[in-house]
Amino acid sequence: MNVINFIMKNFWVAFILVTFINAAVFKYRSISHVEADPSLAPGYSKLLRGFLFWANFPWVVMGIGIVYGGIPTVFHFFRPQDGNPFVLAFFCSIFLIWVLGTVWLFFRNGAETLINHPGFLRGNPKNPAMIKAVWVIGLAGGILAVIMMYTQNLQVPNF
Repeated sequence: MNVINFIMKNFWVAFILVTFINAAVFKYRSISHVEADPSLAPGYSKLLRGFLFWANFPWVVMGIGIVYGGIPTVFHFFRPQDGNPFVLAFFCSIFLIWVLGTVWLFFRNGAETLINHPGFLRGNPKNPAMIKAVWVIGLAGGILAVIMMYTQNLQVPNF
């Protein structure tokens, strides 16, 4: 196995590592806020645990597909129209996060929770409507990307 093929087969591990690095940054940013108001500690812990679980969930699904499902590289996940069950499971995990994230932000006071725990989001937004608007814009971009993947005949690079 050449180096490029190894990287493309294991790139999902890099996504997980980046998620843990981001979690460490969130944890670091929260320290001064928790020192100033210790009552925030449980909220930060819950946000961090939720972030680590949900941000890694699709990458774990992808890893299972590559390791056990015989998917050769991460590029095969750009072709959901092929109907591979592991690729479809990956997309289902993304859709689940989108639905649960939307419900949390809009109907379970998630945006307010993020505002009440400064440092978790860059720039420390103060307006829940702004957080929700950014979520909707990101969601629209994600939906557009999925539509493009389903409708375009993207070719998988051959290493």
